[in-house]
Amino acid sequence: MKEKSLGASQLSLARDQELAQVALRAIDEGVIRTDADGCIDYMNPVAERLTGWTLQEARGQPFDHIYPVVHEGTRQVRPSRVERSLREGRTIAQPGLWILRNREGEEFTIRDSVAPLVDQGDRVLGAVVVIRDLTRLRGLEQQMSYLTSHDTLTGLLNRQELEIHLEVALEGARERQLGHSLIYLDVVELKLVNDAYGIVAGDELLRQVADLLQEAIGDLGTLGRVAGNDFALLLEECQETEARAMAREILRRLRDFRFTWGGHHLEIGLSIGLVTFDWQSEGVHELLKQADAACHLARQNGRNQIYTYGTDAALSERYGRLHWVQKIHRALMQDRFCLYHQEIRPLRQETGPSMHEMLVRMLDDDGSHVLPSSFIPIAESHDLAPVLDRWVVRNTLRLLALDTYEPLRGAPVTINLSGQSLGDEAFRQDVMTYIETSGVDPSRLYFEITETAAVANLARALRFIEALKALGCRFILDDFGSGFSSFAYLKNLPVEILKIDGQFVRSVCNDPVHRAMVGAVSHIGQVMGLATIAEWVEDDSTLDLLEDLGVDYVQGFHIHRPEWIVVDEASDSVVVVANG
Repeated sequence: MKEKSLGASQLSLARDQELAQVALRAIDEGVIRTDADGCIDYMNPVAERLTGWTLQEARGQPFDHIYPVVHEGTRQVRPSRVERSLREGRTIAQPGLWILRNREGEEFTIRDSVAPLVDQGDRVLGAVVVIRDLTRLRGLEQQMSYLTSHDTLTGLLNRQELEIHLEVALEGARERQLGHSLIYLDVVELKLVNDAYGIVAGDELLRQVADLLQEAIGDLGTLGRVAGNDFALLLEECQETEARAMAREILRRLRDFRFTWGGHHLEIGLSIGLVTFDWQSEGVHELLKQADAACHLARQNGRNQIYTYGTDAALSERYGRLHWVQKIHRALMQDRFCLYHQEIRPLRQETGPSMHEMLVRMLDDDGSHVLPSSFIPIAESHDLAPVLDRWVVRNTLRLLALDTYEPLRGAPVTINLSGQSLGDEAFRQDVMTYIETSGVDPSRLYFEITETAAVANLARALRFIEALKALGCRFILDDFGSGFSSFAYLKNLPVEILKIDGQFVRSVCNDPVHRAMVGAVSHIGQVMGLATIAEWVEDDSTLDLLEDLGVDYVQGFHIHRPEWIVVDEASDSVVVVANG
């Protein structure tokens, strides 16, 4: 009976061991078991695959001989964990990722742990190692990292990653007082290829140009694609002379390149902008703007041109304009404009009440107020003037509708309009809507239009004036006298007031020609029943002479310095903040 019981126990143990072996063969993790001396006595199939050893080959071999592991980053050999686990009698599981090199030289990214095997008397019988294969997961992680830092079309660094390299180079320049160069390259023919052959052809062109650039550069620089058809090249510890040599080498290689698509062969051109920077340079975004500006000027001057930022007056001027365009856009988005008013005073009581010109200024990034002479010309040259004019009209009407600010209560106001706004049908409709919904008496509104803008497009100016006059608004012809055609066109423009060009007014006391001009304008106004305004009045002698010449209104710092007015949102009242 006892013998039968012993046999059943042995059968049960064998069955349990068989089930354990089946389970170990089925799991996804590698399992290696050693004896008390650290020699292998079992491996499951996953462990065999990872190590490159079969169980039959590995049995009896020292564990570290079968399982060599190095650190993923440093590649230093890791001390034996099995030996330590056997010695200390505890589980060893270090964080981080490790590299297992198998007998065929193949590498796997792994994370593992080692636990001692002990009997009921706490005697260490061996160790078991559990291995998790993270190679595929690590590959996906590296692939994701690659995708976030590289342009998927060309395989080059993307703009974000190139900016990181630029930042590092700039920091290095500051720490070690080094000089670097940045080259900006624009593929001239991309739009032509896209339009003629489609986007697929354009993508292939960019891939081929990227390969050409990378071949020309080699290991001398860091190349990235920073926009649709724009590439940027960082050359570290490279002065302008060397950078220009690299740019010329790129152009030389490009001359031998022909893009072929559907049997058609096309020569490709590049525009190249270059900027050098050192420890005194501004930030990364500023460098890219400067390089882009240089590239733009190169493009304006024909194919395959190279321009260096800072060496050309036209380039510096253009970059300054780009800088202002960006500032204007930011100010518009953040509503950082403000209104000033300046009195236009009658010289005789019978002329009528004072008027007030509404002046716009921009609040700069640092909170300072920017005069219109700094940003209005830029806005006009980049089609932003109608947007600014809408802002002025809306906010002026809001102030007038509140009617809580004594100097403006019931007073006529003048608003300057650009030539672009005069010719914009949508702007005209918007202004009419603003006036009709504001509740403000249209007869209080005088719109100032420059003589140059009115004469440049007389038909559109007349349509605008007639539409607004039908509502009750009135018009002032600004800067009158500055053009040769002033008097010839005057009888065709239905305006009520002439504002004499301030250049004549400022020197009216000591320049007989200017004095004659002001007198002539005043006389013409009297004959045609038009009032006149003299601006830029800065002293008493000028004021007295203008009165003698018959001018009706005067304006200038001697009369009234402009005052900044804002609406107090809490009380819906107007507050004078400052003057200047």
